[in-house]
Amino acid sequence: MENKTQESIIHPQPSISSIPNRMLRMDRQIIGLIIFLAIIMIVMSFASEHFFSYINLMNVLQQSAFVMILAFGMTFVLSTGGIDLSVGSIIGISGGMTAWLLFNDVNIVLAIAGGLCVGLIIGIVNGFVITKLGVSPFIATLSMMVVARGILYVWTEAIPFRSYMKSNFDFLGQGRFLNIQFPIILALITFIVLLFIYRKMRFGRHVLALGSSEEAVRISGIKVDLLRIKVYALSGLIAAIVGIILASRLATVHPEMGKNYELTAIAAAIIGGTSLAGGKGSLVGTAFGAIILSLINNSLNLLNVDPYWETMVVGAIILIAVTVNTWSGNIKQKQ
Repeated sequence: MENKTQESIIHPQPSISSIPNRMLRMDRQIIGLIIFLAIIMIVMSFASEHFFSYINLMNVLQQSAFVMILAFGMTFVLSTGGIDLSVGSIIGISGGMTAWLLFNDVNIVLAIAGGLCVGLIIGIVNGFVITKLGVSPFIATLSMMVVARGILYVWTEAIPFRSYMKSNFDFLGQGRFLNIQFPIILALITFIVLLFIYRKMRFGRHVLALGSSEEAVRISGIKVDLLRIKVYALSGLIAAIVGIILASRLATVHPEMGKNYELTAIAAAIIGGTSLAGGKGSLVGTAFGAIILSLINNSLNLLNVDPYWETMVVGAIILIAVTVNTWSGNIKQKQ
């Protein structure tokens, strides 16, 4: 009886009649994000005549695309109750690997595969250290963040990689399709794929269940350690994708590339409604969170606000988002 109960937690079977409602339902968190986004856009339409230009809005979407893709992977990690602070360094070292291979005349496909493999391996190592060595996710990924960044500094000797660009490679970060920047298209494709995995596949349901109750997942027969390793491997792979796209976009890989991206990705996920305690996440909310952060930065730039204020504003937004999530969680527990 106990196994059946736990199995129902891991593999919920919604009735056919409830599926359309779930597909169309928008929780209050998403509605709140949409309202907040609309308020910013309305205010900025009066504050700056350049805000609603096509070029500016496309710039906002492109800037948000990199954070958005990274934050999707972070959403999976946070949903398990973990955290991954190494993704910023993975961006740098994966982009550096691809750039170095291209500089040495390696085939573009192999160069990209090399960068992806670096991110994937680092993610697997993170998962292994957390599950097999019993190190907390915070300490394990913090250590990897420092180690990977140090390797990149030693490797590059603090000198940026340049002269690696090839005509086909530059399309990833600078190309357009139907007059839309390719990073935006890639973010949309990544969103669709990961949303399907998160909502429709067992892996996504297991991730949420793991964040809600590790014991329940373990009792149901799911290999918890392997599941965690897969989640961190996915996060590393996604960070590598961002690193490769950034290497193409910037046409140079410097040792600081990707630094602090992990904080922005966490912020986007939290603003979107993902819980730091695990068991709750929203890729749709994460997408809105990334757009809101980019929109705020863009708005402050248009208003010629000192860059230091941008950091303060983002920090305040994170604090508010965490507080709201905590309050809403406490209210639900009391009910």
